[in-house]
Amino acid sequence: MEQEDRKISRFSSGLNILMRLDNLWKDTHKHSREGRFQMWNDDLDRIWLELARDLKQEEYYDLDKDGSTIIISEKEVFKKGYKSQFEAFDEKLEEIMPFMDSGTTGFQKPNDDVKKNRNKQYKVLMEKQLFLARLENELGKGTTYEDEDDDF
Repeated sequence: MEQEDRKISRFSSGLNILMRLDNLWKDTHKHSREGRFQMWNDDLDRIWLELARDLKQEEYYDLDKDGSTIIISEKEVFKKGYKSQFEAFDEKLEEIMPFMDSGTTGFQKPNDDVKKNRNKQYKVLMEKQLFLARLENELGKGTTYEDEDDDF
């Protein structure tokens, strides 16, 4: 068996990454409450970039039935990678674009189509945020902590 070389920096950026993530999460809450959907979506994309860097290739990309990584392929996908799962949110958002952030209509009342699209966008952004929060936990950077020595 080949031994995999692990490269470890003398200086860990782990704390800096957690601080950036914390600031980005704060921004998502602020922008979602303010109805600034474009900024909320941009915040979520930045969180994705912070988290995706820790995914292994076989987690990031789709896998075929043999467990081989599919980067670009016509094969039937067996397991969706995190990248495909994440991109599905943007595909849903593209169907109901553009973002109509709160206050962009001035003093005019938004029409029913705008309200309907904003409600759909809000729900997709909530799911995108939940996906990222769960991924953060899976990667050990979030709220879930399990010590191997703990008895359950």
